Amino acid sequence: MTISEFFSKDYLFNPNTPSESRLYVPLIVLFGTLIIFSIIAKLVRNVDVKKISGRCFLSFLTMGVLGFFYLFFRYEELPYLGSRFFLLLILVVLFIWVLINSIWTLRFVPEYRKEKKIEERYEKYLPKKKSK
Repeated sequence: MTISEFFSKDYLFNPNTPSESRLYVPLIVLFGTLIIFSIIAKLVRNVDVKKISGRCFLSFLTMGVLGFFYLFFRYEELPYLGSRFFLLLILVVLFIWVLINSIWTLRFVPEYRKEKKIEERYEKYLPKKKSK
């Protein structure tokens, strides 16, 4: 199969995809890993990366759940919802979401570190609260 056949309209939009596929196990691992990453991102307590982990939590959880829905639709042989186009759509949205989160992180982290340094510099001159 060539790459042009893979992206052809007939191949992508075929409503009756075969239920016997070698892709079930790798896709289960991929979507399960995304859900595990979302749980790890939710459990992060570090204040420095809390905003970043919140964004990653939503993207990983959404894509993992949508992926398991796709696998269910594919296993039950539901037309169009179990098609290859739906899988391609999920993977493209995941790639775009990861790209957007990466760009946002590259912009956010340096600004946050600068603000944190300035805040620490000013706090050392502020009076401390007295403990009783």
